[in-house]
Amino acid sequence: MKRFLLILITIIFTSPVVLVGVGCTMAAAKPTQTEFIGSDFELSLPEGWEGGNKEELDSVVDKLKDIGRDQLADKVEASKFDLLFFGYDSEAAEAAAQGGSVNDFTITGEPAAFPSLDKYMELTYASAEEEYKKAGYSFNIIEQNVVPLGNYEEVGRVIFEQTVEGVKTKVAQYIIKHESDFWVLTFTTGLEDFDQNAFDKTVETFKIIE
Repeated sequence: MKRFLLILITIIFTSPVVLVGVGCTMAAAKPTQTEFIGSDFELSLPEGWEGGNKEELDSVVDKLKDIGRDQLADKVEASKFDLLFFGYDSEAAEAAAQGGSVNDFTITGEPAAFPSLDKYMELTYASAEEEYKKAGYSFNIIEQNVVPLGNYEEVGRVIFEQTVEGVKTKVAQYIIKHESDFWVLTFTTGLEDFDQNAFDKTVETFKIIE
């Protein structure tokens, strides 16, 4: 079920279809943000966050291993051909080196099989909730709407909490329909680290380059 797998990216790094041609490099850091500029998109992550596009994930994997996050590094490495971008909160990752979750950010994509963003969201999250329950996981949507953010008048924003194998996390997921593709930007953090305002600000910097 492709749409469920797109949601499942917040648990294990597996994406159904990847948009092609994405590349980015890290530019000079701003006082509160780290800017990434590439051939297909650009965005700024909060200060202290690191990451890389699909062509830079080997370096990201090495950094995660250096700070003792071998399990997460293995998941990223296994899905490096599916992710458009993977980022993480480096400070939180180092603090959690002995266990626990890492605050992370992913960009994935798939062809726009539905004519509208509303329909895509309706079917996607209904399927996700059903599959979570079947797996014995908790999935609770807190907010689901379409809002104007940054460069886009319609951005699907879904906030939900999940419990997977006893680990509770909170997720902010943003969906943008652009021409023949859906772009999905996902922040996953511990409940105490969740900051919707910061994530909204990140998405406001996101721009698909024509």
